[in-house]
Amino acid sequence: MKKLSLLCLLIVVFMNAQSIELVNGDYMYTKIINTSKKKKDIYPILKKWLTDNSLQYFIRTDDQDLGILSFDERLSLMHYNDTQSTFPSFNSTFEIQNRKVIYKAGHIVLQDNYGGMTNIKNDYKSLLDRITNLTLHINELKDQLTRERDEKKRSDIRKEIDIENKKLNQSNAVKIKLTDCFARNVDMIIKMLNQN
Repeated sequence: MKKLSLLCLLIVVFMNAQSIELVNGDYMYTKIINTSKKKKDIYPILKKWLTDNSLQYFIRTDDQDLGILSFDERLSLMHYNDTQSTFPSFNSTFEIQNRKVIYKAGHIVLQDNYGGMTNIKNDYKSLLDRITNLTLHINELKDQLTRERDEKKRSDIRKEIDIENKKLNQSNAVKIKLTDCFARNVDMIIKMLNQN
């Protein structure tokens, strides 16, 4: 019975899991939140939340008639390694309808900084490419390690694998932080709608 309950729980979690998906050339996170409230009641609740947190959110669109609120959000500085860092930011939109809020986060921009000198704006795809390239390079190094017989060279390869793994972990941390932020926003919307 416990195994069946656990299986059902895992299926529910899997079905409700959200990820960032490519939609019309932009990577988007979308979540539909159902509520018993009407549009005229939902809008002021979410607008107040954004206004109360105006240091964190910059409101871009405020159209009560259409039921659209959009805002920009910037996360804290994250490091890829000792010399490379990034400021992730994105645009969020609330599409407010009767008994429903559609939360969308997209236009993800990574303000990458290299050695404190160069700032380059990259998109979410560049982060995914970075993760893919690091993974491929690590796998190549592992293959090279299994073929290498010279112990000195094996030691150098192991060091390089460690360095690349650290880079991969940091890149994955940026990806996870973005997804966690989107999920936190959804949780906050649900909490705000359930309070009133």
